[in-house]
Amino acid sequence: MDDKQLAATLNIVRIAAMGLSIFGACLYAIPLCFIRQFHKPLHLLTLNVCIGVFICHGYYIIYYVMDAYYPKILWSPQSCLPIRYGQQMVVCQLIYALCIVSLNRLSAIVYKNKAFFGTKKWIAICVSGQCIFSILLPLPVLASNYNVIE
Repeated sequence: MDDKQLAATLNIVRIAAMGLSIFGACLYAIPLCFIRQFHKPLHLLTLNVCIGVFICHGYYIIYYVMDAYYPKILWSPQSCLPIRYGQQMVVCQLIYALCIVSLNRLSAIVYKNKAFFGTKKWIAICVSGQCIFSILLPLPVLASNYNVIE
C-alpha cells in the first residue's frame, strides 16, 4: 500500500469515526431537547457539549473530505489562515464546553448556598462566555504571516 492509499484509508476511517461521534451526540441531544423534564441547567450544559461535538466533528469531516477530494482548494495559500483559525476555533469550542461543565460543578459545590449558580441565567452567561472566548482567542492566527499548510 503506497502513501496515497494509506492517507485515503486513514481519511475514510477518520470520517467514519467522526460521523459516529456526531450520530451519538445527536442521539444524546434529542431527548435533552424534546423531553421537558430534561430542561434543567445541568442538562443544558450537556446539550452544549453535544453541540460542541457536532460543530467540531462536522468541521473536521468537511476538512478531511476536502483533503481527500479537493486538495488544491484546501492547500492553497489563500485558505491556509482561515482553515487554521477554524480548526482552533472549533477545538476551543469543544474544550471550553467541557471546561464550562467543570466550572459549573465547581461553583455548585463551593457556592452551594448561592442559588444563582444553579440557574439557567448562569448557564447562559457561561455558554456565551465560552462562545466569545472560542472566537476571540484564536484571532492571532489570522494576524500571523504563516501561509503554507504543511
